[in-house]
Amino acid sequence: MNATILNREFQHPADGWYQIEPLGRHPNAEAHVIQVIDGEACAAIVNRFNADAAAGLLRHGSELLVDHEHFSADPDQESRAYGWLTRLQNRADGVYGQIRWTKTGKEAVDGGDYRFFSTEYDPKDCKVLNDGKVRELRPLRLDGLSLTNMNNNRGQKPITNRAGDEQFRRGVAAGADNEQTKKGPKRMKSVATKLGLSADASEEAVLAEVTKITNRATEAEAKVLPLTQRVTALESENATLASEQIESDLAGHGIKDEKIINRVKPVLAAMKNRTERQAFLNECFPKAAVAAKGQTKLNNRDTKPPTAGATEDASKGREEQAKATKIMNRANELQKQMPKMTLATAVTMAKAEIEAE
Repeated sequence: MNATILNREFQHPADGWYQIEPLGRHPNAEAHVIQVIDGEACAAIVNRFNADAAAGLLRHGSELLVDHEHFSADPDQESRAYGWLTRLQNRADGVYGQIRWTKTGKEAVDGGDYRFFSTEYDPKDCKVLNDGKVRELRPLRLDGLSLTNMNNNRGQKPITNRAGDEQFRRGVAAGADNEQTKKGPKRMKSVATKLGLSADASEEAVLAEVTKITNRATEAEAKVLPLTQRVTALESENATLASEQIESDLAGHGIKDEKIINRVKPVLAAMKNRTERQAFLNECFPKAAVAAKGQTKLNNRDTKPPTAGATEDASKGREEQAKATKIMNRANELQKQMPKMTLATAVTMAKAEIEAE
């Protein structure tokens, strides 16, 4: 008969990584929500934490306080550190973390006083998946970590195992595997093939592939914001350049009347390119267009008195300006009579009326 083993020592994971959050749908009765810890949640939690830690943006710089029973959130309780979370890792079965234990924390977990973690998430850092009677939330950022023996999110591996516990767990798992083998493997063949795997791929292989996809999606989301900001900046620059170009085209056609400019600019701005704008100006202001084509470089010297021809040209220019003003005034009247009519159509109709007088 084997003797009873007493005072067995609690063992930490050999690789130094502790599971702090298991995959699953975890009901939280107190908050009336279901926390969805899936591949997307794990990728976001891990990537955000590691980035903040590297940048020193965590609550305590590059590390996160590990307390017990969430005491640090209560001003009436102590905020003693049991450990410091330094890094997270995304694995096939959930989120793992590396912890720098304090003397208090090491004694607590070595002796088995505390064997599980309780995570904290701020509601503003959660994505609402279902806003029904019982809301489903996907946490995207870890806000706190605490030691407890009454963890809500079940399925988490213990912080430490007593010597022999791991062998016992493996034995139970092996028995379950054998039983499953007798019943036949239960696989999601269509999901596996959709992911580019063989139909007989294991659950671990499927989950690993899903994790890769969610990680890529998170990285892509992080790149979208800078691109959107750049597009907005380019659109603003383009609008400014187009406005300056329109003002230059109006000046080039000798259009100086502010009333005409204010009415024509919105019409030109709505056109898709400069070719359309030039055609419109040439059609509505033909004499001005001819004068614009004959322009030479501007020279601020005035060495010759105005000739009779120049005086006649100036007179014609004033007549064209007056005619243009008359056309725009009539176009404005037509638009008031027919609100759905575009300004371009109104200008064309007004021009035809006035030239027929």
